[in-house]
Amino acid sequence: MLFSIPLGFRSLAFIHMKLSKLKAALWAGLLLRLFVAIWNGFFGPSFGAEDDALGFHMTAVEYSNNLVLDQFVIGHIYSYLLGVFYYITTDSLFLGSLLSVAAWFFSALILIWIMRILTFNKSNQWKVMFIYAMLPSSILLTSITLRETFQLLFVNLAIYSVLKIYVHKSSIHWLFLICSIVGMGALHGALLASGVFVLIATLFLLTFRNRKWISLPKLLLALPVVVLLLYYGFLLFSNISYNLHNGLVLAIQAHQEGVIAVEGRALYRSDVAIDSMFDLATSVPVFLFQYLFEPMPWRISSSVDVIALMENFLRAWLLWRVLMYFRKIHGQNRKLIVFVFLSYLVMETIWSMGTSNWGTGLRHHLPSIGLLLVAAFFYKGKKGGLV
Repeated sequence: MLFSIPLGFRSLAFIHMKLSKLKAALWAGLLLRLFVAIWNGFFGPSFGAEDDALGFHMTAVEYSNNLVLDQFVIGHIYSYLLGVFYYITTDSLFLGSLLSVAAWFFSALILIWIMRILTFNKSNQWKVMFIYAMLPSSILLTSITLRETFQLLFVNLAIYSVLKIYVHKSSIHWLFLICSIVGMGALHGALLASGVFVLIATLFLLTFRNRKWISLPKLLLALPVVVLLLYYGFLLFSNISYNLHNGLVLAIQAHQEGVIAVEGRALYRSDVAIDSMFDLATSVPVFLFQYLFEPMPWRISSSVDVIALMENFLRAWLLWRVLMYFRKIHGQNRKLIVFVFLSYLVMETIWSMGTSNWGTGLRHHLPSIGLLLVAAFFYKGKKGGLV
């Protein structure tokens, strides 16, 4: 056993680790992030910590002075909570960065618990953790005061909770699932939509747990629940995140025009024309491809772009692994990997419709990186398996 506990934190989980390579990858990732947090806090700003990260920090410092909100903005909830942390401790940029490092560490532990439930073999466990811990953009962006680290934590927690519900039939993890979806949605509207998908997909997983088609009475009971979840999810998303009252097409068109208007060196989209659902349907594959693989080699103009390009090659290889080995997975395993991979694709597709430069893309890829790694390295040959 890799750990002696589930999510209960009855003891320090990393004490019980027995896989030396896995342990080395986890600790190396933690130490590198601690180094970046120290640099950012005392000598920085470090790379990526100049604009949004510093803005979140300054908003948190201002809020920590009296803990009074003049106007609540859901997009600033991370800064509000960081302000509470500063109020309890002190308004130190290093402590804010250190909090992000701690969130990444717990997200890594949860990823290990996910692999434990899915009975990953030892070789694939450390490969997953090595990439998860050593990805350059992750090292830099999960060590500073950005929301992405906490988004990653909640996404991993949501998937872990679903697996506990499905595999171990754990009722308490419904609470963890709901809390993680709330956390995802509070940190970004795009993740709220992804969280609604995860919740609905969980219901479908449970429906087909025993390899049987759903009976008509159960279908009649399930459909209203799904419709209500979609309806209230739509209202919630429209009211607190992005205004969809004029329709999805107009909302995406307006958002794309807004982000394109902000000129930048890393911009990969110069115009967008979405006038109908047909235009949207044909545009989404283009959006997703660009979001996943920009910058193209001919767009490289700085050392930072080289990092993005290398990570794009890695992402392409991981996607290739998913497609190559998926047909060799059978039984309940196939259902679970379909769920994990579809959750990844839905999340990335939603991000792609609101992203137009690869600098922002680097940040948005982080919350779902664990899902892609799990789907890519799940196959373990003829031996082993969940069922």
